[in-house]
Amino acid sequence: MKKSILAALALVCSAAASAQVTAYVCEGYDEEAIEVNSKTDITISDDRSTITVGKKSFDLADVDSITFMPPQFPSVDIVWNGTEATVSVPATVTGVTYTVNAGHVSITSTNTTDELLYTLSGTSDNGSLTLNGSYKLRMHLNGVTLTNPKGAAIDIECGKRIEVKLIKGTVNTLADGANGTQKAAFYTKGHLELKGKGTLNVTGNTKHAICAAEYLQLKSSTGDINILGAASDGIHCGKGKKGETEHNRFIMNGGNLTIANCGSDCIDADDFGSMYINDGSLHMNIAQKDGTGLKCDSIIYMTGGNIDFSVTGDLSQAIRFNYNAYFSGGNIEGTVSGNGAKGFKAKKVTASTAVNNGGDVHFDGTDVTLTVSGGTYTADNTKCAGIHIDRDFYQTAGDIHVTKANTAALTLEVKGTKYITGGTYTEQ
Repeated sequence: MKKSILAALALVCSAAASAQVTAYVCEGYDEEAIEVNSKTDITISDDRSTITVGKKSFDLADVDSITFMPPQFPSVDIVWNGTEATVSVPATVTGVTYTVNAGHVSITSTNTTDELLYTLSGTSDNGSLTLNGSYKLRMHLNGVTLTNPKGAAIDIECGKRIEVKLIKGTVNTLADGANGTQKAAFYTKGHLELKGKGTLNVTGNTKHAICAAEYLQLKSSTGDINILGAASDGIHCGKGKKGETEHNRFIMNGGNLTIANCGSDCIDADDFGSMYINDGSLHMNIAQKDGTGLKCDSIIYMTGGNIDFSVTGDLSQAIRFNYNAYFSGGNIEGTVSGNGAKGFKAKKVTASTAVNNGGDVHFDGTDVTLTVSGGTYTADNTKCAGIHIDRDFYQTAGDIHVTKANTAALTLEVKGTKYITGGTYTEQ
């Protein structure tokens, strides 16, 4: 155990003995504020593996310190002021060089031992940040509004873990220009982790709004993320190799995510990528023709959280997967009104190996409510359906209810076999 933790614990207990105080539990460049009332609110487990502050427990090995004042971390600060930008590098930070051209900032870090923190704030309608390095980093969006007419607003060319925190109480807005060569308004070469109780608004005018070349995760502490529009995908993650789904997956453990006005898909886990919806709220408006809400070329898992959607685009679908899908918790509610559109669509994969021969759907506890009102897409006679499965349909738990508001629409269309052994399935 670190001596600094023992010392901090003694200070916290001493202060908390007399009155309620705020304890800041620091893990790296992140802190969590917790109100404590007495020394009994802070305990270390007998095996000294965890420390509990208030009602929350932390791995003791991960905790660097506990303080009473909001901690101040060394940070490379980038501030935009209209057509200009300033960069401040603390004397304690080494290996960072930068150039500034009006509102456009380019930073290179050769540091491979310290997980540097970059804090962004201010406003520019002709500004950007490009960050090159070879080590993981953290970034705080502290009330920044950036539009880059000729490229990405933020481009992080680092193939490691990029943790971005939305500072509580701030609104952050990113947009790129049309007809560029950038992959997204907000691009990371590595895997992107989003957290923090602030708000992030993103518009992708050339291609995607947010793109991570590896996996993308919304952590449990994530606040509001709004994809206001995208020429292609709202969120795009991964460009992995077949079978390497750990490198190109979408994970949602929290947050309030709203996606609309996309030219292609709301969220696309690229070739052979998987999806995990564990908590949070996801809202999708699929108005484009032949678009998708959740597009998953591999396996999709939903264990909790809430999804609601509106499918108004012809031949579009809210949730599409090519391998098997497992829905074991949470709630899904949606309306399907586009001609030939689908709420769920499982596409049969005909590859010879068993792992690729998917397309089954398993409902093991997720509650689903769908209203289907779309007509037939006359060009190819495709019918609108609430649930369309090319292979087998399994239900062991949960309530599924599908309402058909158009006689031409289908409630449940299964090309394989239906196995309903639990829960309730109703249609009208």
